[in-house]
Amino acid sequence: MSELVKLEQKKDNFDDLGVQIIPISISNLSGATKAKEKSKSSFNFYCDLDSSFSTHLGLLHKSGHPFNGTDIAQIGKVLVNSKGLILWTHFTSSSRVRLTTNSLIEKIKKSITN
Repeated sequence: MSELVKLEQKKDNFDDLGVQIIPISISNLSGATKAKEKSKSSFNFYCDLDSSFSTHLGLLHKSGHPFNGTDIAQIGKVLVNSKGLILWTHFTSSSRVRLTTNSLIEKIKKSITN
């Protein structure tokens, strides 16, 4: 949740780059709505109820839940251009180790200019 708050704080930077942040939720609409409200985010959330979009982007950790083996969302960032091409990805193996917002902005700048 705090990651969304940090992204929100840098929203002007993303807007200047022409980048739209879209948090993707594999939970139901109620879960996504709660996350949006809790983070006080202005971003448009996408509910991927059947996980097909998340799977396509590599954001789904199949059977990743440590206690019940259900599918869970993998923490990651995916930069997709207006043509639907994936320009850049970053996935983390630990929820404690995440890309800083400033590092994300720099990586996006490099991906856009290449």
